[in-house]
Amino acid sequence: MKNTIKNIAIYSTAAFMLFATASCKKDFLDVNTNETTPEQVDVKYALPSAQSYLGYTVGNQLSLVGGFWAQYWTQGPNASQYAALDQYVYNSTEADRPWAALYAGTLKDLDFIYKTGQTDVTKKNYAAIARILQAYTYQVITDAWGDAPFSESLQGDKDLVSPRFDNQQAIYDGILAAINEGQAMLDDEQPTPGTDDLIFNGDLFLWYEFGNTLKLKVLLRQSEIRPSVAQAGIAEMFANGEPFLEQDAKLFYNDVRFQQSPLYTTANALGTSSNIFASATIVDYMSNTNDERLGDYFDPNGGGQVVGLEQGSGKLLGGNQTDDTWSRPAEQIIGPTAATTLISVAESDFLQAEAIARGWGSGDDEAAYYAGIEASWANWAGASAGDVATFEAGAGVVYPTGGTQQDKLTAIFTQKWVAMAGNQNFEGWTEWRRTGIPAFTPSATSVLGGNTFPARLVYPSDEVTSNQNFPGIKPVTEKMWWDVN
Repeated sequence: MKNTIKNIAIYSTAAFMLFATASCKKDFLDVNTNETTPEQVDVKYALPSAQSYLGYTVGNQLSLVGGFWAQYWTQGPNASQYAALDQYVYNSTEADRPWAALYAGTLKDLDFIYKTGQTDVTKKNYAAIARILQAYTYQVITDAWGDAPFSESLQGDKDLVSPRFDNQQAIYDGILAAINEGQAMLDDEQPTPGTDDLIFNGDLFLWYEFGNTLKLKVLLRQSEIRPSVAQAGIAEMFANGEPFLEQDAKLFYNDVRFQQSPLYTTANALGTSSNIFASATIVDYMSNTNDERLGDYFDPNGGGQVVGLEQGSGKLLGGNQTDDTWSRPAEQIIGPTAATTLISVAESDFLQAEAIARGWGSGDDEAAYYAGIEASWANWAGASAGDVATFEAGAGVVYPTGGTQQDKLTAIFTQKWVAMAGNQNFEGWTEWRRTGIPAFTPSATSVLGGNTFPARLVYPSDEVTSNQNFPGIKPVTEKMWWDVN
């Protein structure tokens, strides 16, 4: 039976402080234990801590990068906080915080939960969820930075402080193995998390579906570099009738201090709303297809219209500009209660549509494509369910059932890009890197020259200076292993 995700407050700061304090183990005289300060935190506290770290990083720093580089957002003319992103500049010091949050925050907490479940059967389902979330987190890391510590990571307690960087292929294989292991551990005869699971309230079937959907994404990410591996893995899943997500995997927030969405907290701290504006790339496309989600993604400008700013052009405009000329992200996207989405139902449907369109899975690719659009529309207040059929039948949206495979894939990739605008920015940028669809014009202030786009995040400065096995600096233009377009 599936549970409904409740709007659970994420006490991020409290969870981080609790875990940091409670996990400090005393190594001297094993007597006179202080009962008021437990030596080891319970997994029911570690799980929301790990999920909070993950939500903060995916919904904040990585969302900002993805928002600008997937051409959903652009820098306004009257501020400069994110002008560097429009220039395709990303410094190593900027990578320190998300890298550390994912490794020392999310993965370290998940590793503690996983190891606890190996020796305590009552924590088995916590360990299973942790293993699946580890797989998700490692994919975020390798899709952001490429080669990364994997097989030797999280072993600082063994004095392994300079872990080697595994290549992306090895990490991807390890991710698939971790998903399979986590799914196999799920056991409905053992205790399950409740509200301490901030994503699915301990619903094991949803976690099983999450694992399958993540696995499908991992396999399709390799569609151009290892198509035979991708095809074999996907065909097996479809032949076995494996279920995929039918409920969004989200982290929710409340409009209360320390419980607000990560991106809102960051934007609010800057004290100005003059930084992030709608990119004309997404606005023009959605306007041309009469997409009602446009008004949910962006607020109208001073003239009552949704108007985008050409990517990167804000800092090139002369004279005093009026911010009300262009649209900003709407509250549903960047407000205090805006959720962080890890995997959406729309994404799940589009992944299935692609697998079927490629001939690697059985089913109806057209139906899955429209299901993806409808799942996205259902998330937005201004998009009328009654109008979705008209939208789907419109030019540039209707599924090309009689077209080539590439025609079908282009439609799927384009609508996935639209569906992810503002709510799955990093994934939207990652998929664009893999597919190159839709076509982009480089930012007007790009420092890369020509038709060149950023292809990765640069490694963090902390890793450059402290890891003796650091493999060397990679420029922002060096493509990922799977990016062969």
